[in-house]
Amino acid sequence: MQNQPLNTPQQENLSKDLAKYKALIKASNTGAWEYSPSKKFFWCNSIYFSMLGRNIDDYGTQGDNDLELAWYDLLHPDDRENAAETFNEYINNPVGQYENYFRMSHADGSWVWIWSRGRLLNNDDTQEGIVVIGTHVDITWHKQAEEAILQERILLRTLIDSLPDVIFVKDAEGRKIIANRADVSAMGATSEAEVIGKTDIELYPNEIGLRGFEDDMSILKQGTAILNKEEFFLDEDGRKRWMLTSKIPVIDDNGKIIRMLGIGHNITARKESEETLNKLNQDLYAQSEELKVLNQQLTRQKEQELEKAIAQGKFEIASEVLHDIGNALVGFGSYLNRINRSLELNNLETIKSLAVFLKSQEVAIAGAIGPQKAGALITLTEGLAHTHADNQQEIAVSMRELLNIITHIQEILNIQRQFVKDHGGPQSRKPVNLDSLIDNCRSMLFASLDKKGIQFNINVQPGLPIIKGDHTKLMQVILNVLKNSIEAINMDMPDKKISIVARPQADKVEITITDNGEGFTEETGKRFFERGFTTKKTGTGLGLYNCKSIIESHDGTFEITSEGPGLGAVTTIRL
Repeated sequence: MQNQPLNTPQQENLSKDLAKYKALIKASNTGAWEYSPSKKFFWCNSIYFSMLGRNIDDYGTQGDNDLELAWYDLLHPDDRENAAETFNEYINNPVGQYENYFRMSHADGSWVWIWSRGRLLNNDDTQEGIVVIGTHVDITWHKQAEEAILQERILLRTLIDSLPDVIFVKDAEGRKIIANRADVSAMGATSEAEVIGKTDIELYPNEIGLRGFEDDMSILKQGTAILNKEEFFLDEDGRKRWMLTSKIPVIDDNGKIIRMLGIGHNITARKESEETLNKLNQDLYAQSEELKVLNQQLTRQKEQELEKAIAQGKFEIASEVLHDIGNALVGFGSYLNRINRSLELNNLETIKSLAVFLKSQEVAIAGAIGPQKAGALITLTEGLAHTHADNQQEIAVSMRELLNIITHIQEILNIQRQFVKDHGGPQSRKPVNLDSLIDNCRSMLFASLDKKGIQFNINVQPGLPIIKGDHTKLMQVILNVLKNSIEAINMDMPDKKISIVARPQADKVEITITDNGEGFTEETGKRFFERGFTTKKTGTGLGLYNCKSIIESHDGTFEITSEGPGLGAVTTIRL
């Protein structure tokens, strides 16, 4: 096809269309441009420059350098190469619509994001006839909004991936579209991509998956949230993993449910503690009932025997009864220690701190995920804190009940001891075979020594005389010292030893108990016999004080020494 003359009807229509186009562009406040590659002609309207804070009069629209001066030189250095390449590709092959995004320099030094679009105006099958027209639209505000949204998404994603709780979002079909790191880890997956687009039935191909899927469909169809539901899952080893799950429907402006937000808090440790606590409470209740019966029996027995002792002047019987009651308290120490260990595992303060942190950041979180989601997240976290607080309160109540029982028994013991002390006189002493007494102590502690792998050696030298004394109280002293030695030995030591040596010395008998336990400082040793002083977490500070009192009541001496921390201890009893 040959070129048409410039004054043809086709060319005149083209000029009219171009004039209408320029008028329309001007009315819409849109930058407009026209480029003829054959003539190196680049035309722009005034809006093209005004959106850049520039004046069209400062730029010529005639000559070979117009395109470079009015467009190329104003491009951002990082966008210049790609923008020029895209534009030239279209000029060389003007098919369809030209479209590109780039930044151009504003007169104030800032950068303006431009959305540039164009199309071939005419084509007479020759390069000389090509004319491309286009528009420039300032989309800086949109780009800034996109960047702000992107940053908010990054912040939100960082937040949910940093939280220890499982957080996920599902679409209207129950398929996961977001899963934080905790959720991915809980499912045994290695990446979020492995779980995206899958329902619970696909992720958990068993009754657990069916249960979760049915819950999801109920929420997505009926719009009723599930809050704080305790449910278990099985990990890759088949062990139960308990979660406190909440699922909330997400509703759009038209009232349609479009998403579902879920959060799960791992309560496996709490559930295991609860199971242990429930079993412990049952055991404690049974023990308390037995203790009540035993207390009643011992009280009756004590009253009877005390009356008999007062009548016969044998207050030693009353003392032995009180001692037996005291032994009954020992069994409760182990149960109290188990409860204390359960309390130490409680992470209430961590959850409270998380709830306070989220509450303090409510405005920021609301800005990232919306007020409704932010409120739901805070409500869920505060609910978890309240649940843990209730559990801790239940444990505290059990502790108080036990302490009340023990306090009651101790009050009885104190009253009766005072009674015996006020009415008793010098008690008669009975022959005590120390060799037999020490052997009995070994038998009573054999299980503890064997369990902890402690070597226990006894050396009773020949010719040890029979002494007169209170057999029960002397055994109490030996047992107390041996228990202290067992507790003082570090269980990680490869060589754990306790030894007892009994030998005659002049007109006395000397008993030496040696261990290679933790030892103590000289300052600590000076306070061992202060009433109420103890180095144990659950001690009463009465053990060594009572031991010394018992030995001194037998006209003997009681001392404990150590060469320093980590060097063991030596207890010496002389009777």
